[in-house]
Amino acid sequence: MNYTIEDIRRALDAAPPEISSHGIISNGTLTGRTGTVDYTIHLGWDLLIANLCDRSWGAFNVTLLRHIRNLESGGVDIAPILESAQLEDNHWRWLDKSLHYRGDCYKWFFLIAENYPQAACLVYHPKASVAGVGDIFYVEYIATAPWNRDNVLAERAFKGVGPKLLDRVISYAKDDLNLRSGFSLHSLPKAVQFYEKIGMTAFPQYDKEGLRFFEWVAQEEQTKG
Repeated sequence: MNYTIEDIRRALDAAPPEISSHGIISNGTLTGRTGTVDYTIHLGWDLLIANLCDRSWGAFNVTLLRHIRNLESGGVDIAPILESAQLEDNHWRWLDKSLHYRGDCYKWFFLIAENYPQAACLVYHPKASVAGVGDIFYVEYIATAPWNRDNVLAERAFKGVGPKLLDRVISYAKDDLNLRSGFSLHSLPKAVQFYEKIGMTAFPQYDKEGLRFFEWVAQEEQTKG
């Protein structure tokens, strides 16, 4: 019997949203507007978590957009609000990506807190460094939950979630995949400033479809190269 993505989505929606402890590779604490909570980082292909990203993140974005429309109806100029809103990945469907990106060359990482995915990352490896320092990894997709971003609904629930996840991915790639300390990616337009801030280098010749290409390599690895 052939199952469609929607069949799989409906089955996952009907399942208890309890995230398994399987695949936990690290843990720590997050500080947010309600205090300090524990988090875990999970490694591995997980349809339940991917579907939770779609459900919970999508529901928040729907509420956010409705709120912005209500502000507009009340006479508020929403142009600056939309300009600052980080909705460029709103169309991403993590379950679809999970069914498409499979195999040992792909690694899935999820940061979980309060039984919800707070951030997700998919990487491809190995990827040749354009800076000429051996094999690194390439970030196919990375995102934090929309409630962890600046928005007009409320203060961010948790800060620094994306960097915590990315730091663990970097250490995993070096220690477990035996790659050099570095990674590359194509940045969404509104994320460019962040990648510049953390010291990534742009290589315009590798840009594609309006997405800027960046690479980061640890200083010690540049010296080895």
